[in-house]
Order: sequence, then structure tokens, then C-alpha cells
Amino acid sequence: MKNLKESKLFNAKSFFPIVILFCLTFAMQLSNAQSEAGELLKNIQHKFGSISDLSAEITQSVNGNINMKGKLYFKKENRLRFEFKNILIISDGETSWNYNEKDNKVIITDYESEENKILSIRQLIYEYPDACELSTYESEGNKVLQLIPMDNTFSFNSIALFVDEDNLITRALVDDPATGEIQIDFTKYQLNKNLPDSYFSFSPPEGSQVLDLR
Repeated sequence: MKNLKESKLFNAKSFFPIVILFCLTFAMQLSNAQSEAGELLKNIQHKFGSISDLSAEITQSVNGNINMKGKLYFKKENRLRFEFKNILIISDGETSWNYNEKDNKVIITDYESEENKILSIRQLIYEYPDACELSTYESEGNKVLQLIPMDNTFSFNSIALFVDEDNLITRALVDDPATGEIQIDFTKYQLNKNLPDSYFSFSPPEGSQVLDLR
């Protein structure tokens, strides 16, 4: 009986260091993963810092179904232009215009409004990460930086940024609780082409219906 108790005690004591070792190993792996995510974010930010303007072809899918194809133009600071079929979205960094050519209707909003925040490239790579848990993994030959909000401030559950060897974002996967999975693919980048400022201003066409929400 004594030997049985001693055997049980010995097994318990032997198991405890294994648990500690496992926890330490897991903690080290987590620390390394966080370090890798931080390094990837730093590379993305450095690349973005070297770009004065860019253009790219863009394809958006919602839950696996393509619903938009077009072109993106960006110029520092926060000037954006999206060209889709019958839809034109322009921002000069202060005001945003959403023009539906088919309906001949323009919606004007402040750039800082909640619905426009997701359009901000600067906010996506500089501000969002500070409020999110970061991790990284590899997929389809790309490194992926995943952002998961630490609270319910944001309208998304997570964002995964696919990054190529030049540290350019080639895909963004947004887990939106209201819409589902939104996938945005970026191809045919052109960098630092001195895009004209006129690309990022807009005057509503004569006779168009204007809804000013500023």
C-alpha cells in the first residue's frame, strides 16, 4: 500500500515539471509569433512610408461572389479614388463623395465618418494594429498579418492582410459580422507615378441628386 502511494506521488511530481515546460514552450512560441507579427507590420509600414502615390486594380468579393471590379488610386495623405462600374468614390482627405452614375446621385460625407474609416490605408496599417491582437501565418506563398480587435469598438471581427515579398498588400480578408467575409484583391500595382491632385476632387454633375450628410 505504501509503495502504491509513493508511486502515485512520484507520478504527480514527475508530471508537474512537464506542465511547466509545456507552458514555457507555449509562451516562447507565442512570444515569437507576436515578434514575427510585429516585424511584418513594421515592414508593411516602412514600405507604405516610401510610397507617395499608387494605383492598383481591385476586385471585391462577398462570401465568395465577386460584386465589384475596378481601380484604386491613392495619394498621401489619405486621398483616395475608387472607380467601379457606375460607382465612383473619391476622398480628398477631408470630404468623401460617393457617386452613383446610374442613379445620378451623390452622397457627401466627412472623411472621418465611421463608414469611411475602413477606406483609410493609413488608419489600417498605423492605427488599427494598436487596438488589435496581431498574429501571422503563411498562405499561398504570402505572409499574412491578422488583426483581431481587443474590444468591440470596430465593426469587424478580424482583418487578414496578405503581403507579398515586396511588402505590398495583395489581399485583405475582412470578417464582417453583418455582411460575412469580404475579400479584396489588389493587382497590377504602380507606385510613385505623381498622380494629379485632380483625381481626388469631385464636383457633382449638373442635375444630379445630392445628399449632403456632413
